[in-house]
Amino acid sequence: MAEELYVVRHGQRRDSVDPDGAATADRVHDPPLTELGRWAAWRVGRRFAQADTTLEAIYASPFLRTVETADEICRELGATVELESGLGEYRNPEWFDREPETLPENGLRARFETVRVGRDSHVVPAFPETRDEASARIATTARRLAEESSGPVLLVGHGVTVAGVVEGLISPDAEIDAPLCGVTRLVAGVDGAWELDYTGDTSHLDV
Repeated sequence: MAEELYVVRHGQRRDSVDPDGAATADRVHDPPLTELGRWAAWRVGRRFAQADTTLEAIYASPFLRTVETADEICRELGATVELESGLGEYRNPEWFDREPETLPENGLRARFETVRVGRDSHVVPAFPETRDEASARIATTARRLAEESSGPVLLVGHGVTVAGVVEGLISPDAEIDAPLCGVTRLVAGVDGAWELDYTGDTSHLDV
């Protein structure tokens, strides 16, 4: 099992700063990153590169903003990313009136050379879902991805991804911070139980 697990929230999404973004988007719930968001994602990649962290595997939610974030990180590290639906956004019926549309994996592979395709996701989210159900399926996904790796693993997702991993692997009462492009690190103790090293660190953005 992996002994280090990193979780990164995606960068700034375009519709958060562009009031007309949703109206002009190809997929209303699947916006791309802003230039600032891509820069911050690149800085995450620089953080890992400068720390000489060798990641055995990188997985991302299939939403465009998370794949773009992972792509920036991977290009800095000379790595690849695999898609995992179980890390995806919370299917909150107050946010979505149906399953949110994302690009198919071959469409993402065509846009991003770092994306690897061909594997099945461990968990496929159901629509709609409660907050507890989202947290549980994210935790299940994280456990399975950690179990099939021996080196450090990076998960790129959403705010709920960070929360679900920490709540499910450590404690529902754990203190969690999930800023954009913040890095959270979990380590496995001698008894195999996960411990929270730090959460939501953005020191790599202070340049």
